Amino acid sequence: MNSQIYGLAIAYGITAIAMLVGLLIMRAGGRAYWRWPVYSAMTMVLGVVLWSLLRRYVLPPEWEVTRAQILFYSALALYAVLGFGLGVLLGRLTRKPPPQADSPDANNAEAP
Repeated sequence: MNSQIYGLAIAYGITAIAMLVGLLIMRAGGRAYWRWPVYSAMTMVLGVVLWSLLRRYVLPPEWEVTRAQILFYSALALYAVLGFGLGVLLGRLTRKPPPQADSPDANNAEAP
């Protein structure tokens, strides 16, 4: 059981860091950072289930023995891609729109 918890901790760490990078790149609003731990946990669960399905139905079973290291790094890459993608999506949904040129706030910001 210890190795499973260790593996889930690695999966969560990779997913959370990738999601944080996506949020920072998109300059997400403050509310996205409060939701970030929960969304990264949900993304990790999605990644683990997706990887399990891919490994079971798509990849040949003998690869678990012959290409174990490649499978491990492929799973980490999947977690990173999912985390980054959902981080970008969450950042895009929560960022503030830029001020419009005809709005009163934009006119006040240009005044000295």
